[in-house]
Order: sequence, then C-alpha cells, then structure tokens
Amino acid sequence: MVPVSDTAPAVAPPPATGLAALRDMRAARRHRRVQETEWFEALYRVYLAAIVIGGSVLFISGIFEDTVATTNDISHITEHGPNILGIIVAVAFFLGVRSGASGGPIAVEDAEVRHVLLAPLDIRSALRKPAIQRLRSAAFAGALAGAAAGQLAARRLPGSLGAWAFYGAIYGACVGMVWVGAALLVHGLRLPNTLVTLFASALVFWQAGVTVADTNAPGPFDAFGSMALWALHIEAIDLIAVVITTITALAGIFVVGSLSLEALARRSNLVAQLRFAVTLQDIRTVMLLRRQLSQEQMRATPWLTLKRRGSLPPVARRGVQSFLKFPARRYARMKLMVVLAALAQVAAYRGTTPAIVASGLCLFVFGLELVEPLSQEVDKPERTDSLPIDRGALMLRHLVVPAVMLIPFSVVAIVTALIFEHDGAAIATAAILAPFALATGMAGAVINAVKGAPDPLGDNAKSLFMPPEVAGMTTMTRAVLPIIVATLGSLPVIAVRESVESGNHPVGAAVRACVGVALLLFLVVGWVRQRDAIRLWWKNSVEESQQHKRKTSVST
Repeated sequence: MVPVSDTAPAVAPPPATGLAALRDMRAARRHRRVQETEWFEALYRVYLAAIVIGGSVLFISGIFEDTVATTNDISHITEHGPNILGIIVAVAFFLGVRSGASGGPIAVEDAEVRHVLLAPLDIRSALRKPAIQRLRSAAFAGALAGAAAGQLAARRLPGSLGAWAFYGAIYGACVGMVWVGAALLVHGLRLPNTLVTLFASALVFWQAGVTVADTNAPGPFDAFGSMALWALHIEAIDLIAVVITTITALAGIFVVGSLSLEALARRSNLVAQLRFAVTLQDIRTVMLLRRQLSQEQMRATPWLTLKRRGSLPPVARRGVQSFLKFPARRYARMKLMVVLAALAQVAAYRGTTPAIVASGLCLFVFGLELVEPLSQEVDKPERTDSLPIDRGALMLRHLVVPAVMLIPFSVVAIVTALIFEHDGAAIATAAILAPFALATGMAGAVINAVKGAPDPLGDNAKSLFMPPEVAGMTTMTRAVLPIIVATLGSLPVIAVRESVESGNHPVGAAVRACVGVALLLFLVVGWVRQRDAIRLWWKNSVEESQQHKRKTSVST
C-alpha cells in the first residue's frame, strides 16, 4: 500500500514572484554586459560616428552660403510646409503599419522568447519594457534627425537656431513614436494585412493629394507639420499631434500582450543576424535580412513571360527576368526613393543646399535595389569563377539592364520636379539632370556591390595587421565612398541654381555640370571592368619596390 502524504499540494508561485525574478535576471544581465564592455572600443566607435555624422552635418551646413528666405518664401512655407512635412508622418505611419503586419517592431533576444515568454508569466508585463525601449529609441533617433533638420532650416528662415532645433526634435520624436506605435497596434490587434495596408495607403494619398493640389484643404497629418514650424508661428491646436502620438504609443504598449510569439521568435533570429551584418558593414546582407523581416519575396510568376529563344544575350536575359520577378512593393519603394530624391533636389534648387545629402542617400538606396542582378552574381563567386569569362567583363554586362531601367525612373523624377517647378526651363533642366543623378546613385551601389566580391589577391587580410586608427579610418572610408559617389550626381542642381542667380540660362549650366558627372560614371565603369587587373598591377608594383629596396640595402 502506497502511503499518502499529508502535505498540501504544491502551489504555483504568484505572478509577482515570476516578474520579480524576471526583473532581477534582466538587471543581472545588464550588469554583466556593462562589466564585459570594452570601453575603449566603444568610445572609439562613438568618436568615429561623431566625426563622420556630426562633422559631416556641420561641415555641409557651413560650406555653402544658403540664400535667406524672402517674405514670399516664408509665406509659402507657412502655408504649404505643414502639408509637405505631414507626408513624412504619413509615410512613417504606413511603414509602421507594414512592419506590424509583418511581425514587428519588437525584437527580443531568442533566450527571452524561449524561456521567458513561454513561462507562466503575464506576457504583457514581460514585453512592456522592450516595447517602451523600442519607443524610446525611435523617439531619440527621430529627435536627433529632427534637430539636425531644424538647425539647417534656421540658416534660411527667421528664428533662433535653438528654437528650430527644439521644435524639429519634437517633430522627429513624434514621427518615430507614430511609426513604432502603429506597428505595435497592428501587430497586437492582429488586424488584417490587406485592410490596414489600404487604410494607411489612403492616408498617404490623402496627405500627398492636398500637398500636390495646392489648396487650403487640410490633410490628416497637417498638425504634425505645423508643429515643426512653431519657430515661425505657434498654434495651440497643433498640440493635437502630441496627443495623437501619446495615445498611439500608450495603446501600442497596452496591446503588447497579444503579440505573436511565433513572429517574435522569427524576428529575434533575423535581428541578431542583422546586427552582426551591420557590425561588419555588410550592406548586402543587411538588405537581404530586411527583406526577410518584412517577408518580402520574389514573385513566383513574372509580370511578363519571355520567349525561350529570344535575341537577348544570356546575362541580359537573366537581368530582365530578375526585374520581371520584382514584387510590387519593391517597385513602390524604388519609386518612393526617386520621388524623395527629386524633392530634395528641388529644395536644393530653391536654396537649401544640404538637401543634396538627402538626395544622395535616397539615390544610393534606390541603386542598391536597381543593381540586384549584379549583387546576385557577387553572392555566388564560385559560379562566377567557373565561367569562361573574365569577372570584370561579366559584371560589366550585368549593368546593361539596370542602366536601361533608369529611363522609366528618370521619368518619375522629372514629373516630380515639374509638380513644383512649372516653367519651361525647369522641364529641360530636369530632363538633363535626372538620368545623371539616378545613374550616380546606381554607380554608388555598384561600388558597394563590387567591393564585396572576393579579393583575387587575398590582400584584405592585411588590414588585420594595420594600426587601429588606420584600419578604422580605412573601413570608414570604404563604407562612405559609395554614398559620396551617389551624392555627387546631385551637385549639378547647385550649379544650375548659381547660373540662374547670375542671370545665365540653366540648361547650359546643367549640360556642363553633367559632363563632369559623365566622367565620374566612366571612371566607375572602368574600375568595374579592370578591378582585378588594377589590384594585380598594384601588388606587383609594391613587390618590385620592396625587392629594389632590399637589393639597394644589400649592395650598400
């Protein structure tokens, strides 16, 4: 006979005990990470980031003397500025909705998904802190971007630099929180993907419509844009933007208990890989992981079906097939980058010179999407090396189809510019500048893709033996060079502006400036073709120089 125990059955600990253990565990992990941090390396990274980012902003802000806005310009900005700035909030809301529909925006570590979120704990209490941290980081990043934009605006518009930076920071923080809050709401409420996408798209088109129509009709996000212009005129009604942002953020935090654990597990793994790729400055891998995060896949069936036996060469045919399988969202993203770049160049033409940096960044992102066939070739070096053709010649052939694809996107840029500049000279100038600007964005992306190809000489390992200062600056230069090349194509608009202010015809200035851009493009094409030969020549030259020095030292 089995004796029966008189003790009471085990009782599960109260939820408060588990939450207290979770707080203690997170505190211990945070303390351990602080102890293991290499503070010298961390400070050195901050030092490099401050020089590259902060120094670049201040340098570009002061290198050009932007024209001070006239009374007419200020009136135009006061009237239409809220509509234009509201588009940024609308796009952030759209991106947040799309992120939430794809399982974002929180990405906790894999250990927490497996051991914490599957434990008998209140998921809302466990995920509340990661959600607040995500909101806080997005608000901080948005505030930095808004403050930088505000100090650039203060150089042309009346008002103190501090006021413009402060209100710009508030606007940027609201943009970041709207993005994360919308993602949390859509993910937590498990709203249908198609429904929320249509709703967010309708808001974007509404805001863009009132901006393009040049009417006094209000847009859904005008209060956000008007708040960013408080340095010119303060309206208390704009505080509704802060209220909407706060409600969206609090509602997002409230529904974190309904987040999908499967989506969190998938996202935690991808984000860990993404952070590692960012550390290695592997932009190609970053792009691929971002597509996986958004669950973006190539079309199973192409938009059009090519004949099996056509007149296209094999490489060109592969490129065409790649573009025919691009999903619609990727084409929409590429068009968005082109539109934003065109708007930035219009702003630079009207006197805001630092806007060319925004144009260059947008064109670089556009170029990364455009050179997808070349990037796929670089991703499989063993297949490339097995082909009976020189690698440089093969990469050069992969640029033909992307170059042809520049034509329809150039039309998009020209139409965008013509919406804001209506005179005949602007039509001719935009038609000249747009193809070259987009081509330089593609050139920057080509440099980024080709430099990721295997080094035939194995010289990349030599960077491991360089001093930290030299290796760090070399790595930073390699990362920034493609963006610089992509930005150079936006500089002709400044030459056109200076020509107009001098009383000359803008078309002649555009042609002369584009000659220099064409020379840059020719150099990039030559580098792609002769990259391996140039590296081999340089290695032989260095070895011959070293042998000559050794012989000289022995003879003496």
